[in-house]
Amino acid sequence: QQNFITALISAVIVYGLYVFVGNSGVISFGQISFVAIGAFSAGLFTIPTQPKHFVLVGLWSFIADHTVSNFVSYLIAAGLGAVVALIVGLPLMRLSGIAAGIATFAVLEITYNLFLQWTKIGPGPTTLSLVPTSVGVWQALIGAVVAAVIAFVYQSSRRGRLLRASREDPAASQAIGVNVTRERWLAFTLSGGLCGLGGALLVHQLGSITVDQVYLELTFLTLAMLVIGGSGAPQAAR
Repeated sequence: QQNFITALISAVIVYGLYVFVGNSGVISFGQISFVAIGAFSAGLFTIPTQPKHFVLVGLWSFIADHTVSNFVSYLIAAGLGAVVALIVGLPLMRLSGIAAGIATFAVLEITYNLFLQWTKIGPGPTTLSLVPTSVGVWQALIGAVVAAVIAFVYQSSRRGRLLRASREDPAASQAIGVNVTRERWLAFTLSGGLCGLGGALLVHQLGSITVDQVYLELTFLTLAMLVIGGSGAPQAAR
């Protein structure tokens, strides 16, 4: 059962990857950064305040003094993932090819080191524990369905079609008025939100998280899932 839940949560993350990578054709190694942001934000905000003050003494006060429900933590995780993607995507989406891949990998490295070293936003190199475990089969299934629907609606929308046009022929799409940078930026932001949701589901399944669990292994695993499944599979099926 836990393996099935893990597969559903991985599907949420892969749907997030598809929204950007599948539609834009730009390989991104940085989407797991938003999974990490979602996981740690959802975990920190759902730990009760009393043990949080005792175990995580260096946290910022607005994190240490507030606790929310698991459902609200999903919204916070998705929102933070989208906002961070919105900010970092503005300069990154001007890049293509190898330069874009290197830049997104740098985002992953920066996020990893921030969570590893900055104890005001997390436990640092230790494990974030005491997170309520609430994600079962139904919660993971609902999360996967929601992510799939969002990914399908986006790729069927005008925005999705414009982005795929820029993937097939950037020069021709720009010639007919498509703002390639803007379309990539919007997809990157939506992808960040879905990946943040995946991170929240992951931490509420495990009850704990470390920075190494949302780093290279998960990055290449989810990219492999996307490639094996076919980055253009939903479009082809349509």
